[in-house]
Amino acid sequence: ALKLEIHGYVDPESDRRGLAELFFQRLLKAQKLKDLGPAATGGDLDAVTIKPEEYERYLKKAYKAAKFAKPKNLIGLAKRLPATAMEKLLRQHIEVSDDDLRRLAYQRAERVKDYLITKGPVAADRIFLVEPETVGGASAAAAGNRKVEMVLK
Repeated sequence: ALKLEIHGYVDPESDRRGLAELFFQRLLKAQKLKDLGPAATGGDLDAVTIKPEEYERYLKKAYKAAKFAKPKNLIGLAKRLPATAMEKLLRQHIEVSDDDLRRLAYQRAERVKDYLITKGPVAADRIFLVEPETVGGASAAAAGNRKVEMVLK
């Protein structure tokens, strides 16, 4: 009659940085996917890879497509910037919300649940995911270095 509760946690500092990097890479991959067409990867953005020689090309496209105020020249046109400056501006405008972190914590718990159901001897009706309560503070402190906590009830 035991039940297993799975709690997902995040480290607000390092996970926020990790998600920002993921979001940045997805901006570039989205531009390549536009060039390839969705049929090339089945529309799966994570299946797209950007080779080092393609990086600057898709960085420029992602910068151009970004919806934020870009530096202008004297006549009011967007300034031509070096790749490092475009990358810096793109990264500065990536926002990782508390909801993004909460979603990450829940996805971690979901992955553990899926693993236990497919590989482990635990019946699906005995596993429960607990919605993350908070992103930082007590929740993160309680988790310590753990990313997922399992509790028998």
